[in-house]
Amino acid sequence: MLLGSNRGPNAVELLLAGLTACLSVGISYNAAARGITIETMTLDVTGDIDLQGFLGISESVRPGCQEIHIACRIKSPASDQEIADLLDHVQQTSPVTDMVRYPTPVQVRFIRDS
Repeated sequence: MLLGSNRGPNAVELLLAGLTACLSVGISYNAAARGITIETMTLDVTGDIDLQGFLGISESVRPGCQEIHIACRIKSPASDQEIADLLDHVQQTSPVTDMVRYPTPVQVRFIRDS
């Protein structure tokens, strides 16, 4: 926790939650479309972040996560190969995964409030 009261998620935690939400929706939707039954599913996400970048201590360290790890725990009668193919497809079609994996231009502009 950096300052604050730790009563809610920080911005990085919200981004990671958005990523896992997008993947879980994609898994559910695409599994149904493929006739794959998902009995239970849990996605656990962690992000490796070096605070030296965020705090401006080191210019050689990125301020964001160096890696993001997602463990998809799925209970299903489908084969391991079917689940692996499903996860590959979902990763390729997930809008949030795409925005995290590949550079997306972000434009921030100043607007004076009167």
